[in-house]
Amino acid sequence: MNLPRLKNGFTLIEVLITLAILGILAAIAIPAYNGYITTAKMSEAHNNLAALRLAEEENFLETNSYFTGTDTADLQSKSNGLWTASNGANGLVNFDYVVTLSSGWTATARGDRVGTSTFGEVVTISR
Repeated sequence: MNLPRLKNGFTLIEVLITLAILGILAAIAIPAYNGYITTAKMSEAHNNLAALRLAEEENFLETNSYFTGTDTADLQSKSNGLWTASNGANGLVNFDYVVTLSSGWTATARGDRVGTSTFGEVVTISR
């Protein structure tokens, strides 16, 4: 006696088609996600530089001079509490900040953490 065959599960072709579709979606989504992460980290640099600009001007009004520094920690100590680099969304400071004097001052944010999407990125403001 022939028993009716039950149709349970998926065929190999169905599984392979599903995996191909998932692979195509991942190939599109991962680069887009990395672009969003870089954009968010760059906005961190812009926000910190804007705060640094305000701190520089406030310091100039109080002391008639600008403060300079060769790295983020140096700037935070020389700003007399006027400026602190805020952390990014990942809880880390993703940039190193430097202020140099020229005819006024120049502040630079440089992506300094190797392996991050902002490594080597530079944002500069000046007065």
